[in-house]
Amino acid sequence: MLSSRIPLSRVLIVVLTMAVVAGVGVSIATARDADGTASARPLMAAQNSPVEKPRYVAMGSSFASGPESNRRGPSNCGRSQDNYPNKVADALGYRLVDVTCAGSTTSDILKPSKRYHKPPQIDAVTSDTDVVTLTTGGNDVGYIGRLGVQSCVNLAMAGVHPLHCNANRTPSPAPAPASFASVERRMEQIVHAIRARAPKAKIVFVDYPPVVSVADVACRKLPLAPWEIVETGVVADSLAAVTAQAAHATGSMLVQPSQTGKAHTVCSPDPWLQGFPGTPPYHPTNAGKNGVARLVIDKMR
Repeated sequence: MLSSRIPLSRVLIVVLTMAVVAGVGVSIATARDADGTASARPLMAAQNSPVEKPRYVAMGSSFASGPESNRRGPSNCGRSQDNYPNKVADALGYRLVDVTCAGSTTSDILKPSKRYHKPPQIDAVTSDTDVVTLTTGGNDVGYIGRLGVQSCVNLAMAGVHPLHCNANRTPSPAPAPASFASVERRMEQIVHAIRARAPKAKIVFVDYPPVVSVADVACRKLPLAPWEIVETGVVADSLAAVTAQAAHATGSMLVQPSQTGKAHTVCSPDPWLQGFPGTPPYHPTNAGKNGVARLVIDKMR
């Protein structure tokens, strides 16, 4: 009669093999094949699988892209790595898709940009998008562009000629009320387009920190005539108002640097925006980027 006793060496080998298999997270399991028959095959254990970060799409103009110079950079959009979308994504653990672009309008979000040869920013919104921020409308009404031309002309009249300053241009007229109404309609269209692509996405309007308030007086960094300061304050307030109306009409969230930023205008002790000339002028400083990011983060938490 043959002995049924298994040698101790073989037992040790089996035990060690099982320990190694368990250590790498592989188990032998019985599973059903497509035809319903049982089969034994190795299955990788789903241990410690990483949780995917929420997908965050940032859209809008230069106050979101955060240019750090007068050059548009490799993206041709003046998009910096320390703009408020990047700061928000880092703080909240989002996976950022940044399609913000300096010079863009509300139309460039919905349609291809002919000027900068970019696809519509809305194309970045997919069904798995969780969060979208929007900072747009300023270029539709010539907000910052008009300020730059006015400042350049005023300095030239005073005998000062900064680089990148063409004093032969004429400032565009102040936008009419119909221009703001048009911006509001397109903002609402953008929200509808986002929801058609990503029904569950949280949509957040982030408006513009103001260059001036109507109560400001000129300073060295703000070479504007008194009436130009008042006009600029009215344009900023009107843009903030239609942004708020669009957010309310569409049930979107709203963050308002336009209100907090009134303590941080160009001539304030703690400005959030560069003066003139600047790189680029009348655009967010590091303090401004941090300030707007904090407002968004506080709103999202």
